[in-house]
Amino acid sequence: MFLVLFLATSTVLGILHLFSPGTKPVGVDALDPFGGIESAFTLIATGSMLSKIAWSSFILLFATLASAIVFRRVFCGNVCAFGALQELFGKLGKVIFRKQFEISRVMDKPARYLKYVLLVGIVAWSAIVGSLVIRPYDPWAAYHHLVSTELISGFLVGLAVLILSLVGSMFYDRFFCKYLCPMGGFLGLINRIGWFRVKRNDATCTHCMACDKACPVNIKVESMEQVQSSECINCNLCVNACPVKDTLVIGGPRTTKGKVSSLAVVGITLGIFVAVLGGTTAAGLVNWTVAPLAETVTATQSALNPDDIKGSDTFAQVSTLSGIAKEEFLARFKISAEDFEKPIKDAAHRPGSVFDTQAVRDFVKEGLGK
Repeated sequence: MFLVLFLATSTVLGILHLFSPGTKPVGVDALDPFGGIESAFTLIATGSMLSKIAWSSFILLFATLASAIVFRRVFCGNVCAFGALQELFGKLGKVIFRKQFEISRVMDKPARYLKYVLLVGIVAWSAIVGSLVIRPYDPWAAYHHLVSTELISGFLVGLAVLILSLVGSMFYDRFFCKYLCPMGGFLGLINRIGWFRVKRNDATCTHCMACDKACPVNIKVESMEQVQSSECINCNLCVNACPVKDTLVIGGPRTTKGKVSSLAVVGITLGIFVAVLGGTTAAGLVNWTVAPLAETVTATQSALNPDDIKGSDTFAQVSTLSGIAKEEFLARFKISAEDFEKPIKDAAHRPGSVFDTQAVRDFVKEGLGK
C-alpha cells in the first residue's frame, strides 16, 4: 500500500515538473539518492559535484543510509517507487500466466553480480567525465519523461531498459532490482551493518514454504535461521505470509527480544525520512521547488547566475536576462528564430543536436565573463 502511494506521489510530481507553468517541483534527478552516490565519489576524485545533482540527492541518500543502519535494505522493499512499479507488473504477470516463474540457479546466481558491476562502472565513469552518466540509461528517468518531448532523443536506452524491466517483472519478480539496479548493489554491499533482520524459529516452523513463495527476490527463507543475504530487500512479505505466529519475526541479530512488526518497520522508516527531510528543509538546506528563471533573478535581486538556467527555460528568456543578443544564440547553437522562443531542451534533445543545456550555461558564462 505504501509503495503504491510513493509511486503515485512520484508520478504526480513528475507530471507537475514537466507541465507546471510557474513554480514547479524539482525534477527526477533531484529526487534520486543514487545521484548522491555518483556525485560523492566524483567530489572525492575531482573536487567538484556533478551537473544536474542537487543537495536533495545527498539528503535523500543520508536518509536511505540512516534507515539501512536500522532495517538494512528497507528503502528497496518499502520506499522505492520503481520497485512498486515492478511489483504491479509482477502481479499482472501472475494474473495473466497463472504461475510464478524462476530463473535457473545456473543463470540466476552470476546474473545477480551484474548490478555490482554496473555500480562500479557508473560511479567510475561519472567521476571521469564529471556528469550524471546514468541519466540517459536510467529507466526511472525514462518513466518520468514518458510524456516529454525528450523521451526518444534523450532517454531511448532508458526507455528500452524500462520496458525490459517491466516485462521481465511480469515473469520474474523485481527483475531490475535483482539484476540491474546499481542502488540495490550499493545497499547490498552495506546490508550486513543493518541491525534488524528476518529470523526463523525452526521449532515452530512447519516448512510450508509460504515464505519462499512470497519472497520477490527468491531467497530460501525456510532453510535459514536468519536472513542475512545481501539480496534481501527487507520487504517483510515472508513474515506476513507465515501462517504460524512468531515463527518468522523481525528482530536483532542475537535475540528475538525487541522484535518489531512489519507495519512498525514501515512506520519507523517513514519517520526517519520525515525527520531527515523535514529537518533539512526547515533549516533551509534544500529547496524542493524550481521557480522560473526570471523569478529566481528577481528574488535574489542579483544578476543572472548561469547555473540557474534549466532546460525548460527558453533561449529568449536567457537572452533577455543575460543581455546576450538573440543573433549570438542563433549563430552559436544553429537554431531557428522559432527555436529561440521555445524551451532549450526542445532543441537540445532533437536528433542530431550537438549541444545540451550545460552548453548553454557555459556559453552564457563566457558572455558574462564568469
